[in-house]
Amino acid sequence: MMRLDDREWKPISIASIFTFIRGRENNMAMLEDGNTPLISARNVNNGLKGFVNTPKKIVAGNCITLNNDGDGGAGLAYYQPADMALDTHVTALVPKSEMNMFVMLFISECLSKLHGFFGHGLSISNPRAEKIRIMLPVTDAGVPDYHFMENYMRELMDAKKKQYRGYIEKRLSELCAIPDDQKVDWKSMIASHDWKPFYVVSIFPENERGKRLKKADHVQGNVPYASSTGDNNGIDGFIEASEGTRVFNDCISLANSGSVGSAFYEPFEFVASDHVTHLKKDGMSKYQYLFLTCLLKQQSGNFNFNREINDARLKKMQIMLPVTDDGQPDYDFMEEFGRKIMAYKYQQYLSFINNK
Repeated sequence: MMRLDDREWKPISIASIFTFIRGRENNMAMLEDGNTPLISARNVNNGLKGFVNTPKKIVAGNCITLNNDGDGGAGLAYYQPADMALDTHVTALVPKSEMNMFVMLFISECLSKLHGFFGHGLSISNPRAEKIRIMLPVTDAGVPDYHFMENYMRELMDAKKKQYRGYIEKRLSELCAIPDDQKVDWKSMIASHDWKPFYVVSIFPENERGKRLKKADHVQGNVPYASSTGDNNGIDGFIEASEGTRVFNDCISLANSGSVGSAFYEPFEFVASDHVTHLKKDGMSKYQYLFLTCLLKQQSGNFNFNREINDARLKKMQIMLPVTDDGQPDYDFMEEFGRKIMAYKYQQYLSFINNK
């Protein structure tokens, strides 16, 4: 494996290797849904906020986006392969000379070391961007060593693919793996069962909200903090589980506000904010939880910013479930369906990386 300390490093002005294009989208509410990626100053999901129609300006892909400010995202950089629109809190860094994906992935990680230096009180304005220098490996001539960056990232990605293949193969061996040439008729599987409504609280006898914890009271740590975000399994950061917080595990987190109705299976221990209700039933498996999570998410259209999931509404919420001949929830079917669809997705992922 190539080593980062095998090369000399020196500070390089980003203005010497990139031109800057500041984002122009400043009225998100007016943008219609479409097919153009909208990149904002987020700290997850490569900065992707959504897909829009008729933006003010489309920036060509194969560049880097740099978050100018934002709560938790300032200073983060992402490689963007596709054409996109940018909001006003993001700047596109367009290479002045030819760079491929691997080089820009390397530089993005170096740029992201700026994360923590900038924030709402110190944003990356254009004048500040002009002054930013980052440490990069250089050649004997003292210029950025793009050849080394490319080879390092190629080797790293090959190692990650090998690791991921091993993970998928292990997971498939634990599941009811579906042969590559066999197609499952998912609709017929679902239609083969009778379905009936059940109250959510009857399925999950343990249902309790998290506890309010102001941002200023967060202490950085290793325990996931679940809030009302609709991304990243609802995780909004990592904190200490201090006295007074509510900690849950092996359950579903349901967003009461914010991204109302978002639901995620949480297999790990986490601290829950007051914007989240945990739903738990003893003896339920991972695949049953995942099956039920999808059904809960279908209720999200019944709620919004002005109609949150309070305790009274939670008691009235119902979901449709497959049932046995005696009219009880068919957890065996949920388990079987969950395992099969997970195996199917793993095989899709394996096929994707093998064809890259």
